[in-house]
Amino acid sequence: MSITEKMGVCCSVDEVNTGEKHRALKLSKEDAKDISALYKEVWPKAYEYPKEWREQRAMSAEEIKKQMDSGYFFIGVHVNGKLAGVYKASITERGCFGEQQAVLPEYRDQRVASAMYEQFYEFAKANECKVNYVNILAGNEPCERAMEKYNFYKTGEPWEQSKGMLVQTYERKVDAVE
Repeated sequence: MSITEKMGVCCSVDEVNTGEKHRALKLSKEDAKDISALYKEVWPKAYEYPKEWREQRAMSAEEIKKQMDSGYFFIGVHVNGKLAGVYKASITERGCFGEQQAVLPEYRDQRVASAMYEQFYEFAKANECKVNYVNILAGNEPCERAMEKYNFYKTGEPWEQSKGMLVQTYERKVDAVE
């Protein structure tokens, strides 16, 4: 099975308030405009990050397509037909790396990020990765709670990913594929 075929693996997470299911699915180049719009709405307002970092994350549709062509996967959650959240994943020698998770403000606290974390695990498992890993802003309490909830653990010490921006790397083991 190819990586693209394996990307069909996803999970549903019950939404607490409405009982609806959110599914995180692989996005395609046809979704690049929506991904770009989401990133351009979320990242410029993520003031806890340095300005240059925020600007780099607010990518154009063309930049997103180029990243897809170079091996990055974009995974998203649609709610009522609208892209509500997205993250970027790649397969590395270490495992499955996730980054640039963003959720539109009106969909926060609705388990959109939870659906993406669940799918991130399944994506790693389907691609026979031994670990999922992410870098999160050191001291970001919501992200730290998510790391604990999804059984990630700290690896190493915080480090400067961008000038003045300390991040902590977290990882979690992925069960062997049966």
